[in-house]
Amino acid sequence: MKPGFFQSTTFRLALALLLVQVAALALGLTIIHRFTEATILADARTAAEVARDDFAEEYRQEGEAGLVRAIRDRLAARDDQNFVVLLKAPDGTPIVGNLKQWPATVGPAQSWRRISLFREGGLAAEEMGIVTARLPEGRVLLTGEVLEAQAQLARASQAAFLYALAAGLLLAAIVAALAAWILARRVDAFARAAAAIAAGKLDARVVRDETGDAFDRLGVSINAMLDRIEALVRELRMVTDSMAHDLRSPVSRMKATLEQALGRAQDEGSAAALGGAIDEADSLHRLLDTALEISRAEAGIGRGQFTRFALAPLLEDLAEVYGPLAEDEGFAIRVEAPGDLEVVAHREMLLRALSNLIDNALKYADGGTVIGLAAARGAGSEVIVSVADDGPGIPEDRLDEAARRFVRLDPARGGPGAGLGLSLVETIAHMHDGRMEIARADPHGMTVTLCLPIASD
Repeated sequence: MKPGFFQSTTFRLALALLLVQVAALALGLTIIHRFTEATILADARTAAEVARDDFAEEYRQEGEAGLVRAIRDRLAARDDQNFVVLLKAPDGTPIVGNLKQWPATVGPAQSWRRISLFREGGLAAEEMGIVTARLPEGRVLLTGEVLEAQAQLARASQAAFLYALAAGLLLAAIVAALAAWILARRVDAFARAAAAIAAGKLDARVVRDETGDAFDRLGVSINAMLDRIEALVRELRMVTDSMAHDLRSPVSRMKATLEQALGRAQDEGSAAALGGAIDEADSLHRLLDTALEISRAEAGIGRGQFTRFALAPLLEDLAEVYGPLAEDEGFAIRVEAPGDLEVVAHREMLLRALSNLIDNALKYADGGTVIGLAAARGAGSEVIVSVADDGPGIPEDRLDEAARRFVRLDPARGGPGAGLGLSLVETIAHMHDGRMEIARADPHGMTVTLCLPIASD
């Protein structure tokens, strides 16, 4: 499970779906349970009221003797074991029935009531539903139903309710998880395409499932947008590449002309002016070369030249090449890298990126004494290559500006360069499916890190 899954929108949607399903199921089952329970009690009440009305009619037609006979016949029937009845004389004496005595809290005209009473021969009180009626000459009749069978049905209904709720909860969880998985899978298709585009693979597209649903239609729209973006970027790169390429020859000819003029210069002022113009021509030539390299790296040119090599020898070579220049500037170059750490990369491009970082450290780490080159295993399948210095570094609030093209931060503003060095490094990192990170070193200085995929075994 991905980190932060429980805070994700997918999880919240799945949880909301689960809760809605469970709430709907619980409400439906509760209604069914209550309706079943009410129906069971209504049947018992109807039976008690019908018996009361029948016995009252029997009394009006046959008198007390006929009513007693009817009650005894009813009690003798074996198919009605839950029936209760009691006929009370005007003085309160029981005349006939299967209750031990008349309940003290029950009046002569009692509507439906649930009460616990003892039957004749019973050892414990039983829950009953009863009604009463006042008969002529002061007699009172009680009829009712023992609710044990109804209670058993209610308990069975309650157990069924709980089992159904548990099964429904499991089913709802499965449905919610399935919905979350389907949603996450569809969204991941867009996320993968966006990540690939962000990594510089402008030919990446959203994989469609051809269902024609909302996600598929969104994929069509996004792919059309990406087609347009790719075409515009390709045209922009073509124009930039062509301009940089076409300008190199005029700049070279201009430099040659200036050098010839410098050779014929008679006074120091003219020679100094021509020398400055030659330096500017060299700077422009380097800018064009860097722009071409960035354009080619962004286009993925050179991916076919990726090889597998160890990082430690590469860093040692850089330290050896830049060692004398670093000593002249007051720096010492230190290398820390395990000998078995390897990457699959374009060696020359990676050398160019690290060389740019070392050049930046030599130029801008005023007051520093050490430049560190390091390589180490990162989290997961990454290798971390870093160039660090102990100079003044870049202010925390300006780190995001450092890699922007043609942006030059203090103290570099007055020196040579066009602000493309870190842009080239970042482009080379993207070319290797990696990334560049800039951070302040502790306690001062700056560290530029290249996070690259580690070579798989």
